[in-house]
Amino acid sequence: MSNNPDFLAHWLSEAEIPLANKFYRTHKFRGKARRHDRCVVIRDAVQQIIACGCLRQVADAQLLAGVAVAPGHQGQGVARLLLESMGEAFGDQTFTFPYAHLVPFYRSLGFEEEDTDGLPSSIVDRFSTYRRQGRDIVLMRYRVRR
Repeated sequence: MSNNPDFLAHWLSEAEIPLANKFYRTHKFRGKARRHDRCVVIRDAVQQIIACGCLRQVADAQLLAGVAVAPGHQGQGVARLLLESMGEAFGDQTFTFPYAHLVPFYRSLGFEEEDTDGLPSSIVDRFSTYRRQGRDIVLMRYRVRR
């Protein structure tokens, strides 16, 4: 797992998942971790959680969701550290729905925009629901770098 001296990334155990939800609530983020999600958090020097992201198994694919960085730590490379730390678990069936303005960032991490044709319905249905809710999001898929 990648780390820098100020921030430490680690996977939460199933018993620690409530810590992710407390982080989301504290910072009023929309995310919600479920018991079987695989979540990574970034902690600062005093062990406060300052970022979180989760991988949710959906049928035969996984969805990268709930990526959030505490407002006081945005713009410091924390999201990049978080996603690079999670990258060991990404495969060609890993999808995410970033907001449109974040597409260049996700591209830099190996994700590419995808058309919905031929993708798992579990991903397409969820993406369509979020779009109908008015979210300005893009469907992206991780491409394993060779």
